[in-house]
Amino acid sequence: MTAGRRPKPAQLKVLEGNFRKDRDSHGANEQRPIGLPECPKWLPRSAKKYWSEVGPQLEKAGLISLLDQAAFAAHCDSVGKFEEITKKLKRLEDMVDFTPQNYAVQSVYFQIRNKLWDQVMKSANEFGLTPAGASKVKAPSQGQLDLGGFESI
Repeated sequence: MTAGRRPKPAQLKVLEGNFRKDRDSHGANEQRPIGLPECPKWLPRSAKKYWSEVGPQLEKAGLISLLDQAAFAAHCDSVGKFEEITKKLKRLEDMVDFTPQNYAVQSVYFQIRNKLWDQVMKSANEFGLTPAGASKVKAPSQGQLDLGGFESI
C-alpha cells in the first residue's frame, strides 16, 4: 500500500474551487513518448501473450510509454508466472504440505503464488490496471479536459 491520500479528480477540484492548471493538468506525462515498447525476447510465452493482450490497450489509453519496457516486462513476467503456478495448484491438497511432525503448512508453491500475486497487484497499480491505480495514473490529455461543464480559472 502507498502512503498518503488519493488524488482528487480534476472535476471535484473545480467544484471545490481549487483547480489549478499548473498542478492538475497532465503536463508531466506529455513529455514521455507514448507507445508500447518492444516486447523483450526473454519473456516466457505466457508473459508475451499478456503483453500482446494488455499492452495495446494501455497504449490506446495513453498509459504506457516507450520508456516503460522494464516495468511492464516485470509486470507481464509476474502475471505469466502467476498463471503457470496457479495451474499447478488445482486442489486444496496441492496448497498444503506437512512437516515431519505432521503439521499442515502452506506449500512452497502456494507461498510463491501469493508473492507473485502481490507483485502483480503492485505493478498493475503502476499502470492503472486496478481501480485504485486508475485514480492515480494520469494519462496525457487527449483533447480538452472535461471539467463537468465548468471552465477552469
